[in-house]
Amino acid sequence: MGARRRSRVPGRLPTCRELVCAPELGILASIEMALDIAIVALVAAQPELQPTADPYDTVSTTAGAAADHVIVCAQALAAAIAAYRAALREPPL
Repeated sequence: MGARRRSRVPGRLPTCRELVCAPELGILASIEMALDIAIVALVAAQPELQPTADPYDTVSTTAGAAADHVIVCAQALAAAIAAYRAALREPPL
């Protein structure tokens, strides 16, 4: 289940210099924070998604399955944002 994974290690906010070079980093940092909060809120609202000692637990409710899907999508978006940020650090061709 996707909900059993952490979304990401919370990062730092972009600096003024970073925002001058890549202003989109500001909103992307906001999106990352919102994704982290959303994941925590979904797990709180659907206790069946909380990690347990049994790695084979299944989600038993429709709301739990939907919340798990949202979490998986949020984690994918967070990974895409991290990849974009990494690409900005690469020297131009």
